[in-house]
Order: sequence, then structure tokens, then C-alpha cells
Amino acid sequence: MRLILVPAFACDGDLYEPLIPLLRPDFDCRVVVPAAPDMAACAREVVDAAEGRPCLVAGTSFGGHVAREAAISAPALVRGLVVMGAAPQASASREVFDRRRAAIEDDGGAEMLEEMARAIVFEPEGRGQEAADTFRAMAARAGTDRLLAQNEALMTRPDRTADLPGLACRSLLVWGEADAFSAPEAGRAMAQAMPEAEFVLLEECGHLPTLETPMRVAAAIRARFL
Repeated sequence: MRLILVPAFACDGDLYEPLIPLLRPDFDCRVVVPAAPDMAACAREVVDAAEGRPCLVAGTSFGGHVAREAAISAPALVRGLVVMGAAPQASASREVFDRRRAAIEDDGGAEMLEEMARAIVFEPEGRGQEAADTFRAMAARAGTDRLLAQNEALMTRPDRTADLPGLACRSLLVWGEADAFSAPEAGRAMAQAMPEAEFVLLEECGHLPTLETPMRVAAAIRARFL
């Protein structure tokens, strides 16, 4: 079955580079990097990549919001859902996104993205340092237009809490125990609200599980969907 992977804000296919070889024997892995200023349009890009065939959709952070939106909008196609670090609530405040937009417009968001790189992983050295450096490289080539569009989509995303009980597809919610951007409790609550969801907590992991612990993510996906 096709597995469509949607990267986090400022990220691209390299976010899933450690994961794809582990899943390729059983899944047709495709990466979609949405660059539209609203979640509905981003979800359409993902659904279009299914080419009319049933698929699994997985996403991290921004990509997790998009993946969930795709599952809500196309239940006949999205037969499985993986969300990593993306709670269902709408943005609580526009302020952080307004600041981010100003930073991107000012200098491409260099300082803001560096702050994200330092906070986005579990540990500052070792595999955490490698994951942070991968994030830095992806963010450096993201481009102002994509950063602005993704920031707008995040800022204006709808609250999907009330839609969770209707998400009947088999789902896997993966959270790093040390996620500084989305609390694991939000993922656990989301799993409890969904009829076919399993919650997996990854110890010693931050906001980017596919870079920090790809083997554990692959094992969880295999256990859930094969």
C-alpha cells in the first residue's frame, strides 16, 4: 500500500530519509511537501498523491495536521493515519505565528529557525545533534514562500477535536516523551477520543521521531499496519 509522508514545518523528504529504507519492503513510500497557506489545500495535495487508490498517510508536526486533515476529507482513500507531534486543537494565539512571519519576511527566519533547531530534539549531542543539523539543512533550503505559506496554514488551522470520534481509520499516534512543541498528553488524549487509535510514547525523543529514533517509529508502523 502507498504510504504518503508529510514533513514538518520547514522540512522536506530528508525528515524521512532514515525511515523509508526500513519501510520500503512493505510500503510504497512517497513524500509530499505541501506549500499552500491553508490546511484544506495542503490536504488536497496529499489526497492527489494517492492517485485514487487507498493509502496510509503519515505526518510530523505541521505534516501531522495535514495528514489528519486528509483523513477527515477523504475517508474512502485514507485507510490508515500516523500523526507525530500534532495535537488536534486550533492555534491558541496568533502571536507566535505573527512573530514567525515577521522573522521570515525580515531575514528568512534564520534566528527563529536556529532556535527551533536547538529545541526540537531530545539531546544536544550525539544523535540529537545529527537530527538538529538535518533540520538546519532542510530549513536552509525551504525558501521564504514555503515557510510563509506553511506558517499561515498552521496559524489558521481549524480545531479538529470534535471530529476525532468520526476518524474511523486505523490510526497510530507517536509522540516523543521530550517533545517541546506538542505535549505527549495531547497525543494520549487524542488517541482516547478516536475509535481505532493507538498511542506510542518514545522515551528519550523530542519532536522529530523519524530522525531521532527511526527504527522505533518503523517498528510501531509495522506493528500497527501490517
